[in-house]
Amino acid sequence: MSLHQSPFDALESSFRLLCEPPTNIAINGAEVGWPLPPRLVPLDELRGRLLHPATPFEVRDRVMLVLARKAKSSGGCWTVALAGLLLPGLRASIGPLTRLHPREAADIEAETLAELMRVLAAFDHDDRVAARLVWRAARHTRERTARELTQAAKREPTPLPAAPHRPWGHPDFVLAEAVAAGVITAAEAELIGDTRIDGRSLCAWAKANGIPDGAARMRRMRAERRLVEWIVKKSA
Repeated sequence: MSLHQSPFDALESSFRLLCEPPTNIAINGAEVGWPLPPRLVPLDELRGRLLHPATPFEVRDRVMLVLARKAKSSGGCWTVALAGLLLPGLRASIGPLTRLHPREAADIEAETLAELMRVLAAFDHDDRVAARLVWRAARHTRERTARELTQAAKREPTPLPAAPHRPWGHPDFVLAEAVAAGVITAAEAELIGDTRIDGRSLCAWAKANGIPDGAARMRRMRAERRLVEWIVKKSA
């Protein structure tokens, strides 16, 4: 393994080692059910199946739930397996941050992985497992970066003509900065992120979180109203 590998690249290398002898980590397809075959499914085959666009979301949820439970109960290889399967989502989630701060990319990746371990330890959902784990793991990093960008902007007396465009238009940055500023709560950001950005229906979100549809709709409406007012004031 190269000493110059980033944390994410090191995770990918570790994941690949789990797919080779003598480890050959696999999950029993019977634990997940159709359309996985009722046999041991190696991690590399499993990732290929999960990334295939034809695989239903509910199947991905069942797979990730099995792995999350194994990771929480046994740790070790199973934690690496879970993180490796989540890696494409983690890369996409913090990609805007690492491109904006290439010199800090390794620190951003390491912090995101450390947050994933903390999130996993307290994780208790059985719906939208991958999306929730990725969102919560990356949220801490996004919030920290948003605070740093805000502080840097306040310290800058005049805008530099050649300064890069600030990424407030990216939904993740908007939500993260709003949470950091106390405009909306982290739970409200997750609600907006799930239903507005990730495309999940409000009814499904409400059912998964055990609240009535009307209450979820009202909660989102109030949070979005505060969010819009805050964005307008920032832009004035």
